[in-house]
Amino acid sequence: MNFMYEKFRDFAENFYKNEMHRLLNFVPVGIGVGICWYFSLDNEPSFELNLAIFLIILGVCALARKNILLIFLTVSFGFLLSQIRTNQVNTFMLSEKQEKPISFVATVESCEKTKNGLKFIVSEAKRKYDDAAQKLCGKFNKLSLIWRSQKACDDVTEYTPGSRVLFRVILYPIYMQSFPGAYDFRKQQYFKGISARGFIIKPPQVIEKANLSSCKIFIEQLRQKINRKIEEYLEKNTAAVVEALTTGNTAGISKETRSHFVNSGIAHLLAISGLHMGIIGFFIFWLFRVFLCCFSRVSMYYNVKKISAMISWAITFVYLYISGCSVPSCRAFIMHTLIIIAILLNRTPLTMRSVAIAATIIMICTPEVVLFPSFQMSFGAVIAIVAFYECDWEMPPFFRGLTLVFITTIVASIPTSIFSIFMFNQLTLNSLIANIVSMPLMSFFLMPLVVISLFAMAFGAAEPFMMLLGFGVDLLITIADKISLLPGSFFVMPMPSSAVMATLVASMLFLALIHHRIRLLGVAGFACGLGGYFGQSLPDVFVSIGGKSIGIRTKDAVCFNNMAYFRSAGESWAKSVGFEKRERYNSENCRKCISRLDDNTYVARIADKNIVITLNKDYQKAPDDAVILRIDGEKNKSAKVIYLPSKKIVSTESIIRPWTIFQE
Repeated sequence: MNFMYEKFRDFAENFYKNEMHRLLNFVPVGIGVGICWYFSLDNEPSFELNLAIFLIILGVCALARKNILLIFLTVSFGFLLSQIRTNQVNTFMLSEKQEKPISFVATVESCEKTKNGLKFIVSEAKRKYDDAAQKLCGKFNKLSLIWRSQKACDDVTEYTPGSRVLFRVILYPIYMQSFPGAYDFRKQQYFKGISARGFIIKPPQVIEKANLSSCKIFIEQLRQKINRKIEEYLEKNTAAVVEALTTGNTAGISKETRSHFVNSGIAHLLAISGLHMGIIGFFIFWLFRVFLCCFSRVSMYYNVKKISAMISWAITFVYLYISGCSVPSCRAFIMHTLIIIAILLNRTPLTMRSVAIAATIIMICTPEVVLFPSFQMSFGAVIAIVAFYECDWEMPPFFRGLTLVFITTIVASIPTSIFSIFMFNQLTLNSLIANIVSMPLMSFFLMPLVVISLFAMAFGAAEPFMMLLGFGVDLLITIADKISLLPGSFFVMPMPSSAVMATLVASMLFLALIHHRIRLLGVAGFACGLGGYFGQSLPDVFVSIGGKSIGIRTKDAVCFNNMAYFRSAGESWAKSVGFEKRERYNSENCRKCISRLDDNTYVARIADKNIVITLNKDYQKAPDDAVILRIDGEKNKSAKVIYLPSKKIVSTESIIRPWTIFQE
């Protein structure tokens, strides 16, 4: 026994010495665990109790000076941080549709051109009359408004950010979560400050023209002017993709083009991310370094490398705000800043520590982004890439460049594919081919031309560069189109359970952040996660509250009795169990496994059992070999059932979480 104890103690000491200088890398992991813990709760916890627990742990850490206690401190800090952020945002969420249209004057924060109209984000909504509608408008923070008409596309230049505009709209609540465990769009909008969505039914009227009241308004006006210039030079669909690369506006991209990018595995190119920031930062650094080296007096007496680094930082800072400050671009800018500081201090520029610092800063500022795909996919890819290069693989020089391109793409694709399956229930096997073909085009042609075009636009000489940029974008669209038609371009995958995702993410972090040989346990954990994924039980029955829509999963299809009711929720549920589309009960695939007894009763073959699914609580006429499953909200063991929210939303004073609402 003593021998085993000595061995374990020696191993623990060796492991601690080996990993002690990497403790900073685990700080964002602990904060992230605390954030996820908070948002997984159903009831709002006591703030005073959470604050007291955090202060006690902080005091114990200060007195004991044990590094192991930092785990508890970071988790507690992430938990408390999430609650502070939730209380600080405090967005009022509309709970029910407004039957009558209302008119109000609001300030335009942004106006983006979509495929068939305009999308507004407005704030400071006020009505002329002091009535019930005015009291409702006074509660709103921001509103997301859609104007669908051909006239909208012609009048886009009238609605500049900062202007006061009269709107007449019908307001709706933000889209609810499709089903428990699905992506919660309502939660995302809560933290963006969006109180409701609305459809404009009358052309908006500009009441007061915009003035430069703030830096934010100036930036939004600049982004809008850049988008209008791009639309002057290029054809509609090409211009939409160029706008996505320049200002981050993806609303104008056609559904067909977007699906081609998704199916080919290069949809990340349409969203301003670390890739775009990195290419621009490196291009500016290289360009000015070459330019300054052409002057012998400058290169002899000044550090050209450090001057170029500072210029690169300044230009990427401007591009960050022009592109809309998305989470991936903020992550990339923070890491770029750390690289610039490392160059100025003559230190190694890119390490896992810079990734950890970037993650920590973003989590402190906006802890809720941990739940959203932009954060997960961006950091998942960069952590995998940095961990791969930290291993310092030895390869023959002749094959090194090409081999690293292949391997880097594969390494980055593993975590992004896992999060893509979890969030969007989709997987593409052609992303390796698409990225290898498109990355040189992005790195050496498109993004440098974006920078040059923006500079030339300031002097009114952007047309030739825009023509070249449009040619490159058309080529990129063609690549996405051709590769999306290849076999294996798109698979619908069942959604992993929370336990499976936790296992996979923990295993990947263990493998990436730890350098001791024990890291190989991460491979075993990852294998267990994959085994759990393919062995998990999937929901069998889909039920809207009230039973107006019932869906049943069979071997060949997902079958619904009511295709119109909860259409979007039904489509999301079908994808979550691995089917691209849903079908009616009377379709050929559904008739094989489902039979109808009456309007409210069906018999289905589920999990090798005949199950009667009924809305009638007193139903007893089941076949001898069947089990009765009554749709009454009670727990049962006959089948795994998911209950969806009802279409009618009822407000309540007893709200479980600020972004949620009770249903009838």
